[in-house]
Amino acid sequence: MKDVDAREWRALEAKGWVLLDVRPKEEVARAAVKNSINVPLFMVDDDPSLAGRLKQLTAAATIGLWSGDAHTKMNPAFMSDVLAKLPDKSTPLVVACQKGRRSLMACEQLVRAGYTQVSWLLGGFDAATKEDMDTVSGVDIRYGGIGGLSAMLGMTEVQEEERARERTMQ
Repeated sequence: MKDVDAREWRALEAKGWVLLDVRPKEEVARAAVKNSINVPLFMVDDDPSLAGRLKQLTAAATIGLWSGDAHTKMNPAFMSDVLAKLPDKSTPLVVACQKGRRSLMACEQLVRAGYTQVSWLLGGFDAATKEDMDTVSGVDIRYGGIGGLSAMLGMTEVQEEERARERTMQ
């Protein structure tokens, strides 16, 4: 298993590598990568028990308020979903998520399951730019990780970069 820089992705894609996006569907909805396969490693935790509701409330009141992220849990169907979408374990894969941590966890599971050509996107999509990754909607891939108050206030790096570009174009 090796890390791949976001700028290397286009060359690997041209050689037939597949991008396995392990972000939850909520992040993918904000910025989906063209021609990628999405199998979430984590999913929103909708545990209706009192303990589950307390975890969800705590997450919402802390980091979730700023980022818009909900409390998540491991996707118990992750490997079966991957096997259904990518049955050939020799398929060369670049595994990616927003920041890089979840993709590294997914790589470990893939290697244990017998996948032989597994790489992960170093730094995740947050280390990429619009030029590195083509999204379905044409937005910068970094928007996948933006939500909550940070998005509303426009206080993220990608939003500040876009405002700076707009000012130079005026």
